[in-house]
Amino acid sequence: MNIKAFEKLTYGVYIVSAGNTVTKNAFVATTAFQVTASPNQIAVACNKNNFTLSLVSENKAFAVSVLKQHYTPATMGTFGFRSGKDFDKFAHCEFVMGTQTNTPIVTTDALAWFECKLIQQVDVGTHILLIGEVLDSSVLDDVHEPLTYAYYHQVKGGTAPKNAPHAQEEK
Repeated sequence: MNIKAFEKLTYGVYIVSAGNTVTKNAFVATTAFQVTASPNQIAVACNKNNFTLSLVSENKAFAVSVLKQHYTPATMGTFGFRSGKDFDKFAHCEFVMGTQTNTPIVTTDALAWFECKLIQQVDVGTHILLIGEVLDSSVLDDVHEPLTYAYYHQVKGGTAPKNAPHAQEEK
């Protein structure tokens, strides 16, 4: 199998966050998409090993922040390559608390965000597909372009974190 074929699928780059005022965490996701329009629902893929998954399950909510193309490197380093089990990611970013679910929402380097109530979790192997109903959303920046995984990979020379859905070894 040629795993480079997976690089031809289009992806955005997002920060998925969960928790409450006491315990917060977030991770970089490349799998987030709108599932339905009525009601508005979004699905995201979360590796089973991510600390954020336990917070989503516990709080029954999550948020999705759409990253801008010209993000700061610290944002990707903090949310993509560090574990929230031993590092407070929110000490190094701007965020707001959602008014509907009290979920932390990352605003650093974000163009828009969605606050979601967890509707369903679907086991898809290494990941859990989280499906959430959008309760609130906001556009923070109408000027810049969203970050795509292709731009991150080809222009910025970025690599995939080990828990990314497309991080796999060639077979």
